[in-house]
Amino acid sequence: MMDRCRKTKYDLTLNDIGYESAAARRRMRGMNPSWTNISDPIFHWAAERPDQPAFHEGHRTLTYSELAPLVGKAAVHLAGLGIGAGDRVAISLTNSIDHFILTLGLLRLGATVMEMLYDANGPAAELLANFSIRTIFLEPAVTPPAGVAAIRLDGSWRSSISRAQGDRRHPGNGEDIFTISLTSGTTGLPKGCLNPHRSYFHRMATSIQPFVESGVFSAEQPPNLLLTASIGLSTFFKRMVGHLFLGGAVVILPEFRNAIDLVKAIGSWDDALCYLPAAACRFLIACAPADGFLFPNIRALIGGGGFLYPQEKLALLSRVTPNFYHSYGASGFGTMAVLRPDEMCERPASVGRPPSAVEVQVVGADGQPLPAGRVGRLRSRGTEGMGFGGDERFRDGWHYPGDLGHIDAAGYVFVKGRDAEVIERDGQELFAADIESVIALHPAVAEVAVVGIPRPFSGEELVALVVARGEGQHESLARHCRASLPAPQVPDRVFYAAFLPKTVAGKLDRNRVKDLVMNEIERQARIQRDVRA
Repeated sequence: MMDRCRKTKYDLTLNDIGYESAAARRRMRGMNPSWTNISDPIFHWAAERPDQPAFHEGHRTLTYSELAPLVGKAAVHLAGLGIGAGDRVAISLTNSIDHFILTLGLLRLGATVMEMLYDANGPAAELLANFSIRTIFLEPAVTPPAGVAAIRLDGSWRSSISRAQGDRRHPGNGEDIFTISLTSGTTGLPKGCLNPHRSYFHRMATSIQPFVESGVFSAEQPPNLLLTASIGLSTFFKRMVGHLFLGGAVVILPEFRNAIDLVKAIGSWDDALCYLPAAACRFLIACAPADGFLFPNIRALIGGGGFLYPQEKLALLSRVTPNFYHSYGASGFGTMAVLRPDEMCERPASVGRPPSAVEVQVVGADGQPLPAGRVGRLRSRGTEGMGFGGDERFRDGWHYPGDLGHIDAAGYVFVKGRDAEVIERDGQELFAADIESVIALHPAVAEVAVVGIPRPFSGEELVALVVARGEGQHESLARHCRASLPAPQVPDRVFYAAFLPKTVAGKLDRNRVKDLVMNEIERQARIQRDVRA
């Protein structure tokens, strides 16, 4: 007989994950344990707060009472197109209210949804094949790969679903219907994992636990969430649906051609919540005024999705907003650690501590936990998804994000870099971020990436690719490196570029940095050969 007192990881209460105070529980009122479908909160808030905006898009606003019936009708319409529970469906669209109604309708129906970044040239056939996708929703002018049925989201979409009647919610406990979350693809074709609907509610409660006493996330007074990137990026999809769980409004910002226009758009909203990748956070520092804050009225700015150096976190806290948080997580897991503003001055090099329902360990090559302060492979458990066959990130009941780091005696996590990006030089293992953080202190450096390049003898050559701020100061930078870095960490060469290559997720693309550096080394070698000839 099953022990009825035993809880699954999806049955944890607010107290179980650290919401001990009555005030904290009040802030989270509305997280209903009976919700098992990602779309359920929308119908709850449609009854509780019918006039509360769910989406803002330009001059267009959709309330929860308007959204809920459209999601139900969309599920009916999609079923009429032959899509059923469990069918794997991809979506490659720009952000819009109609896109999100489609997504929520598919989720309500029980289809397995995979959000992808929009590509005007069409999605990669190999990626769709890897996840057995047979149907994809596309913008009208995009051509699908052969063998995949395309459904266009054109101007007739809203009128088509409006003609449908009723609702088509998938019954069940929420553990039998899924989404597919994709990685950002920094090391090749994106990987994916399955996430049951019920896991999203647990992840939401877990991820906001470090924020709850501050009131950043509040079901009583939810902020506007500024959606600054495509929900084809798993982080932004999770943050969008999580905000709907709170009954808040999602502001769909346009895709800006210039980064400064995004900065202006963020600053135009008061009491808003915003998530930005590290590269965008870095740009905010350059835009910040000499006195005061760039965003004095924002409720919270959450940075993540790449390295932020200690001095950059402190600059964001002192010049951009005093409500800056740093979040560390993974697409196949969710939030692994959060560094709050009150902790940042003391431990700016850390990515924070895990939420109370998440366990993070550092292990050696033998899989055994290492003592505090020792660098090893990071692993976590508590909110992990389910990997597809052969996915090395999921094993032994743990999720391995592929990062190296250490944990101090107080439980703070420090990330050193990707396992695959360790630089070997003169018998030592070097971490690019350690070197970059020092080089970035020079006033003439706007951005920097350090990579290891194979050399004829043992180890790797250390090369820095720098984006200069203003006039280049090469000799001054060389002196700074020699004075501030241990000898093994001083770059052998420094090259300059107009910008650093980034992935579509806004992360530094180290593979492309290596290609640029190796091409420049080869170009200089050809010049020398020509001179000698």
